[in-house]
Amino acid sequence: MEHITTYTVKENEIDELGHMNYLNYIMNFTSARMEWLKEIGLGFEELVEQQLGPVLLKLETDYVKEVRLGDQVQIRTKLKRVGTKSFTLEQYTYHEDQLSASSTAIMTIMDLQARKAIPVPEEIARHKSE
Repeated sequence: MEHITTYTVKENEIDELGHMNYLNYIMNFTSARMEWLKEIGLGFEELVEQQLGPVLLKLETDYVKEVRLGDQVQIRTKLKRVGTKSFTLEQYTYHEDQLSASSTAIMTIMDLQARKAIPVPEEIARHKSE
């Protein structure tokens, strides 16, 4: 399952060079990952009710083409890999049908009381073959 998030680059996301600052890419990728989790049934509220939380273990991002103020951007989020206690999401940002950035996030779900990673929930694991 691929989740698509669209947004318009805002003035507060632009740096002194006139393009979107790298930190805003990271924040937008984070928001899109949270939307993906919500879409599969593991939104923030559902996780907190179960005393669980998503944890980012590793983030790798490549910047390909700049985006500027007012640009319409699309982030595509897709599950790449499922392990025993971790999973990997791939994300791609497109502007005018051209790749502008890509990101790979390795994540886990943590038991907030035990403070330990749990096995990957079925809500995530069932998307492995898609």
